[in-house]
Amino acid sequence: MARRRWSGSLDVTEGRIGRQLLLLCVPVFFSSFFQEAYSLVNTFVVGQFAGKAALGGIQATAPLVDLAVGFSVGMGTGFAVVCSQYFGARDEERLRASVHTAMTIALVGGLAVSVLGGLLAGPILTLMGTPTDLMGESLDFVRLYFGAMVFSIVYNTGSAVQRSVGDTRSPSIIVASTCVVNIVLDLVFVAGLHMEALGAGLATALSLVWGCVVTLVRLTHVDGPWRLEVRRLGIDPGICRVMLRTGLPLGLQSSCYSVSNIITQSTINSFGSTVVTAFGLCGRIDAIVWMVSEALGVAVTTFSAQNFGARNYERMRRGLRAALCLTALVVGSLSVALLANVRALAGFFIDDAQIAELTAQVMWYVGPFYVVYSLYDNIAGTIRGAGESLRPMLIVLTGSCLLRIIWQLVIVPLDHTLHMAMLSYPITWVTTGIAFIFYYRFGHWMDHAHERKEANLAA
Repeated sequence: MARRRWSGSLDVTEGRIGRQLLLLCVPVFFSSFFQEAYSLVNTFVVGQFAGKAALGGIQATAPLVDLAVGFSVGMGTGFAVVCSQYFGARDEERLRASVHTAMTIALVGGLAVSVLGGLLAGPILTLMGTPTDLMGESLDFVRLYFGAMVFSIVYNTGSAVQRSVGDTRSPSIIVASTCVVNIVLDLVFVAGLHMEALGAGLATALSLVWGCVVTLVRLTHVDGPWRLEVRRLGIDPGICRVMLRTGLPLGLQSSCYSVSNIITQSTINSFGSTVVTAFGLCGRIDAIVWMVSEALGVAVTTFSAQNFGARNYERMRRGLRAALCLTALVVGSLSVALLANVRALAGFFIDDAQIAELTAQVMWYVGPFYVVYSLYDNIAGTIRGAGESLRPMLIVLTGSCLLRIIWQLVIVPLDHTLHMAMLSYPITWVTTGIAFIFYYRFGHWMDHAHERKEANLAA
């Protein structure tokens, strides 16, 4: 049985591994489910009540939004690894200091991202080659989104802190409430007031404010050493260095991944607004796969970090084997189901046969390889849970990001077709997966993690 040391927490250093992975995974899945439910409802509402230009405009901003969100979530995940290791080691004082350091960094960094994002959004969308007929709607949405990034970053960091101690239930409930707020506001601003992409952006911004506030209320009322107290906010220099060494590689990895997606989006933009819309719809329809993959990745990372802190190294490896089996079964089944029904799903969101056909074409390039991405993400999560995030970052940057950028900038111009642009996904996922297998088997990552742990204790 999993042990709960404080209300809401989950100690996974003892007990049945499969059950504990599910206890960690299922709430994260439902958290992602509610987030994607909002995205799907948002896509439906905008597509039905605002039209093709508004829908395409919002889809065209996705890589830019992912760039900022990916960096902040990556940093938050790195911070959570440190918190989770202290939780597993029963080091309450360091756990308390790490929580307050993480939340302070999130607040300061969030303010900076909000300001810079608002100033740079327009020039970046122009550099991406956003179609002229979509630019106005894109700017309306993305400027409001970046204005609320400080709330998003604090919200996501607070959620990561709760998950680090095994409390995946509270963030899921908060996400559910946030999505309900977002959906209601979408209906008011887009369907009711016909504000199009501007209304969708306003609804998203206000829902992020709600999520941030509720998360902070929860953290200030928990029973445990991760309770947030305003008087304790501040940065512990030693723990800050530890967190940055762990979090920066994850943040940079997420950002560089988003940069590669921005360049891919630029290529997609060159095929016109119809292809842009179809490409974005594929990203909405296959959301269920990424929900499962993300949930398993969070579960594996938390499981690995707690057990590394408790020195249960063999248990970490057994946890990875269990996660790989679960991932292959679930993600593989979902991939088959999506590929069989993609045209019908696309038609649900927008009544356009050409877009539905293009969406199916896009998914047939990536769908058969979802399981490859998800499996190597499990391996990466285990390694990162041990605090070794630099080398996994280098693997992802080289195998997924750099190779994809080279493909889009060098190979695609030689044969400027959608077929050639989409091939970058399976090629880079397979390459990265092979690299992670070799690193896990022969890369001495546990030795690197021990070296990092000694440095953390010294700090």
